[in-house]
Amino acid sequence: MASGVTQASLDYLARRLNDVAAQLPTTHADVDPAALTDGIALLAHHLTYAGERAQDRFAGPETVRLPERRTLMRLAESMTAVTSAMGHLTEALDCVYTGFYREANPGVETSHLRGDPMTLRIIAAEKCSTARTQLLAAAAQLHTEAGGTAVQPRLATVLLTPPPAQCPSPAVPVSRTAR
Repeated sequence: MASGVTQASLDYLARRLNDVAAQLPTTHADVDPAALTDGIALLAHHLTYAGERAQDRFAGPETVRLPERRTLMRLAESMTAVTSAMGHLTEALDCVYTGFYREANPGVETSHLRGDPMTLRIIAAEKCSTARTQLLAAAAQLHTEAGGTAVQPRLATVLLTPPPAQCPSPAVPVSRTAR
């Protein structure tokens, strides 16, 4: 059975994450609840697809070799970052929804800052910015080992070169004061 998760599938996921990150609002004026909902749904779809690909790999009786384990570990780490980004987008959607709710119901008594739709949109835009940063970092993580696995430096077990000889310091005459 061929591996269900390859570098090509990680690259595909990274491109999709970059696409979603590019579509996120950058200012409070760009915040749109329908677009946020679409972004969350698209991220959920990509997570489901990646999870199914990983699950397919473990369906067969074959063992998972070390390179595949590294690939699956990178996939799992990116899925964690995407889940965190989805949390920020959900919080942003909540802020936008709360602002629209308060606009629709003028009788809702709250603090002037908590009820201000502009403030809630600014908070939503900041949360979208955080989500964008996480998605871009996850996509970069998926691309990091495109040329193969990174070579880890080996730790020396024995001292390869002796330490430099200690040079005696030149004798400095010490003056003694008479008592």
